[in-house]
Amino acid sequence: MALIQKVPSSHAQGLPLGADVSSSVFKSLFLDIGLMQFICGISSDEFLTQKDLLAIYRGGLAEQFVGQQILLYGGSENERLYYWNRPNKSSSAEIDYLLVRNGEILPVEVKSGAPARLKSLSLFLKEHPICKKGLVFYSGNIKSDATYRLKYMPLYTKLDG
Repeated sequence: MALIQKVPSSHAQGLPLGADVSSSVFKSLFLDIGLMQFICGISSDEFLTQKDLLAIYRGGLAEQFVGQQILLYGGSENERLYYWNRPNKSSSAEIDYLLVRNGEILPVEVKSGAPARLKSLSLFLKEHPICKKGLVFYSGNIKSDATYRLKYMPLYTKLDG
């Protein structure tokens, strides 16, 4: 396994997700939270004195943690991971990760605290009607919101097959 995993942006118009990736648009996922901390210049003292570890790097630590766990348990397709990026000038949006489970695309948002706004996820579900629901990993308990087709899960939840 590499120290840094390249997570390409997929248009998510259908399966497989890797069929319509953008080779120039990607984000990095570190092998380890400690590597992310070091490369981002977060000192050990700063890390150890934080009251809310999940808020470090504007929630980036939580996003890295969930991405690492998804890769640990097989990724999305063929042990790969994808995300969605909509670079429109008037309305940019991003979904942290895209998973494929049981032949369905599941958009995944990661929130370090209580999920207040989920604009990108709502937009994605509206633009991708083939997606039946979205997943939100956050620091709370399991719950569902049928109105918005969302399932909320604790950050530490293991996703099976």
